[in-house]
Amino acid sequence: METYNNFEVQYKIKESVKNDNLVINAPDASYCMFSLDYILGEGYSRFKKWLFKRGILGWRHTFDCDNYAEAFRVFLHTIHSKVMVKEKNTQSKQSVAFGVIWYTRDKGGGHAINILISEKDGLNKVLFLEPQNGQLVELSDKEKQSINFCLI
Repeated sequence: METYNNFEVQYKIKESVKNDNLVINAPDASYCMFSLDYILGEGYSRFKKWLFKRGILGWRHTFDCDNYAEAFRVFLHTIHSKVMVKEKNTQSKQSVAFGVIWYTRDKGGGHAINILISEKDGLNKVLFLEPQNGQLVELSDKEKQSINFCLI
């Protein structure tokens, strides 16, 4: 499992979004990656079941885009923490390269989704995921440059 330090994570995100002014909150020393198959498959399925058990059955004014994005981030970090209990050396796998961004959509209005680094097409890429439906999304250059919050 490949890992990145927080400076490498910040560089990879800034390089991908072409926004040198973006402040990236990457508070942990090291980050590992979930596989994209896990995130889009079992991970997302388990997340939806976890929400359902808590009475979250869909979007509502009190549980909207930023709540979904933050909940999925916390859920996957919890899974990571549980798995790491079995590891002897967790220093190089302190956190997961999966976070939250807030940006302005081309069609107007702010929106929050997840950002992640994972392998796709043989390369480690910065990807964006809509946590309300579990699908990868492509952001336009303008949307990437509008990112005003990033926590990973």
